[in-house]
Amino acid sequence: MSAKKVQPIEGEEFDGVGEKKRPESKYNASLLRECIREGLDAKSIMEKMNITHKPTLKHFVLKLISQDRQFYDVKGLYLKSSARPYVNKKGEVRINVNKLDLGSLDVNEGDEFAVTVEDNRIILTVI
Repeated sequence: MSAKKVQPIEGEEFDGVGEKKRPESKYNASLLRECIREGLDAKSIMEKMNITHKPTLKHFVLKLISQDRQFYDVKGLYLKSSARPYVNKKGEVRINVNKLDLGSLDVNEGDEFAVTVEDNRIILTVI
């Protein structure tokens, strides 16, 4: 019997032996070190290093800490995004009140809010 040849799928790279090549890492220790020393936050570093996912940046920072044997703190790297509301693709802002510290404010299912905008702030008032 003859061995089947692996047909490349469009957009994938092969090394000629029939196995996929691993994508090249975007890890750049000197650039990451420079960004951290400049005091850039996680989002800025991700843009500058062309990183799309925060876990990738976390991995790179841990790798740099291991290499340099020095602790580096990156602002915004360990913030949970679920506690920070954002506008989704549909133009909606969803707020999970269970993850926010509302102090003595009691909010229950079915409560309605009045929305006002003042000085670049969105203010929700319980009706």
